Amino acid sequence: MLAKFGNWIKDFSADETAGPAADTEWAKTLAGLLVEAAMADGDLDADERAQIAVALEEQLDLTADEVSGIIDSAVTAQADRIEIHGLTRAIRADADAEERIAIMEMAWMVVLADGRLHDYEAQLMRRLAGLLYVDDIDSGRAAKRARARLSQDG
Repeated sequence: MLAKFGNWIKDFSADETAGPAADTEWAKTLAGLLVEAAMADGDLDADERAQIAVALEEQLDLTADEVSGIIDSAVTAQADRIEIHGLTRAIRADADAEERIAIMEMAWMVVLADGRLHDYEAQLMRRLAGLLYVDDIDSGRAAKRARARLSQDG
């Protein structure tokens, strides 16, 4: 799945506009994971939805209409999903360690987008790190980069 994307995830922290050609299945998987992160506190607020949209539009070079549809589908799927192992398994199977760390950074940006970290979000982020085989140090660094990027954005 990720072989098509080259170095876009590796460059995520340095270049927000680097993007691969759109791949609908990858976009759905990534959106599903990011929606799970956003919904950990029980609510997908406007800031979190906007952060998911930014990740999908800029990083996957999708249009706003495509992103809106993918996010809506991910929200619907999240309501019916009882576990996240399928999402993390798909990502783990096709992503190397650096790519998984960049995905953790994206997820951190989503959960931190509303300006606060709910206990359930923190718990999910620890679970995601484990499920994506990202160690605590790398997850912490991803969180720090996400906070810095969000503070730069506003």
